[in-house]
Amino acid sequence: MEPSGSGSLPGTARQAALNAYGEGCTYCSWEVADAVDHVIPVSEGGRDDVSNIVPACRRCNSSKRDRTVLRWKRDIHARPSRLPPWTSPLFGGPSYHDPDRVVDLPADAVVKHVEQVQDEVAENFEAHEVQVALRLLNDLNRFVSQMGNLSAERRSLLRKEALLRLLDYEEVLLAKPHDRRRALWEADLRQVVLKRALREADSRSGLA
Repeated sequence: MEPSGSGSLPGTARQAALNAYGEGCTYCSWEVADAVDHVIPVSEGGRDDVSNIVPACRRCNSSKRDRTVLRWKRDIHARPSRLPPWTSPLFGGPSYHDPDRVVDLPADAVVKHVEQVQDEVAENFEAHEVQVALRLLNDLNRFVSQMGNLSAERRSLLRKEALLRLLDYEEVLLAKPHDRRRALWEADLRQVVLKRALREADSRSGLA
């Protein structure tokens, strides 16, 4: 079975998924989501990050296991059903939870639905990152304002470094989830160059 919220997934990504889709299961829309499912299994090359997860109940997560949604759908319909041909509320049937009968929509409709939930997960995660950035900015401003024993020039230099860092990471915050890792790596590299330049400028000003 694919990981369901543990392992390398950060807690913020897991929570962003669990809060999406009204905190319900993406696949059956019946039970409260208490697991996180990888839409494309990691074993099949899917990403182990926020761009590839949706909320799911443990029953659906266990039934889907390490399959894609469409493969799960094909496997379900390839075997005789042991239960009445009812479907979940999400797929147009009575309020009856059966994780083996939740993919009765046409394949394109299933894919569209899952993608919509994925978009909501990404929006939740990005909103959290923006709040973290704003808190960081407030903390940095307080930190700089309390450094009264430093010269005005040094305080200005520290403030400039902090603001440039936040502006640089804005690109990371605005990047699409599947592009965020590369954007973060590039931002880290720019920050290394920036810090070196600021230290050299500070050193030169001290020698003047």
